[in-house]
Amino acid sequence: MGSPGISRRTFMQYGLAATAQAAALRLERWPLGPASARPGLPATDGTSRAAATGAAAGVRPTRVDAHGHTVPGLTPDRAIALMDLAGISHMVLMARGRNDALTTEIYERDRRRFVPFVSSMYPAWHRQDERVLAYAERQLATGRFKGVGEVMLRYYGIPSKNEPAIDVPADSAFMRRLGDIVAHHDAVMLVHMEPEPEAIRALERLLDYNKKLKLIWAHCGTVARVGLNTVGHADIGKLMERHPNLYTDIAGVQPRAVAPAGGLRRPPITDAGGTLLPGFKQLLATHSDRVLFGLDTPWIECWAEEPFTRWVEWADKVVGQLEDGNAAERILHKNAAALFHL
Repeated sequence: MGSPGISRRTFMQYGLAATAQAAALRLERWPLGPASARPGLPATDGTSRAAATGAAAGVRPTRVDAHGHTVPGLTPDRAIALMDLAGISHMVLMARGRNDALTTEIYERDRRRFVPFVSSMYPAWHRQDERVLAYAERQLATGRFKGVGEVMLRYYGIPSKNEPAIDVPADSAFMRRLGDIVAHHDAVMLVHMEPEPEAIRALERLLDYNKKLKLIWAHCGTVARVGLNTVGHADIGKLMERHPNLYTDIAGVQPRAVAPAGGLRRPPITDAGGTLLPGFKQLLATHSDRVLFGLDTPWIECWAEEPFTRWVEWADKVVGQLEDGNAAERILHKNAAALFHL
């Protein structure tokens, strides 16, 4: 079934693709469809009715979440059940804090569906402690981890959560070495960076230094509501034109109407009704080969059924506004499939 927000042309295209996939992927037991089409998720039982529905459907979903977080309290059953409910086939997992063990635990439950990243969201990284570089290299060398993130370059912090401000120049010796390590393992770096002019210049120097580094600047280059230490959003489209190794995602930029939980606090890329703002519509249309779908789930409240499924419905509506029907597929799953070798 199609989401009311996605265009008829895009939905028909997905329907045809799903029919072909159903014949070719009988052994895949994942459901296809928007969050609104899935049954309810039990609050405590890790085995959801949505998972049973997926087993009957036998069709692979068409969404890859390139920006997910493991947080204390999240269980493998909960993650898988919500993914089934929302029609997400794969998810990148980046731990908040020094918690790669939880990421690994969830990954081991179903290696087909999770893309583990080495966590960089704790103070040793913000201090540019070189010991974490050796740790990252060891983790990437195992082949289990496919990237490093979310690397906090310029972060204003949330006072209510007692988070500190972070300022790590993208072209520091530490970051260049990290970029070398990530590129050597054909992995991906995902960064959070407020669009301050000097921070952007440093990012460009890093991208120029290592043209093989695949780097995702999260949140479409938007600026946080908290802090507001810069004038406005970056013209990330122009940066992508200069740097073919630069990607972005649509994670954490939902309007307040669909993002009541989780502390999301960035100006959205759509109006309250979900219509893409002109500049961001141009960005997604022009660079649909390097824009990724993502939700951003950095707190346990983000893993509740209502915000999770509503964010997916919002994303369906976003990509449904693009005139090129193939752009929706690229953003929702094809770009990530190529980037992470799924």
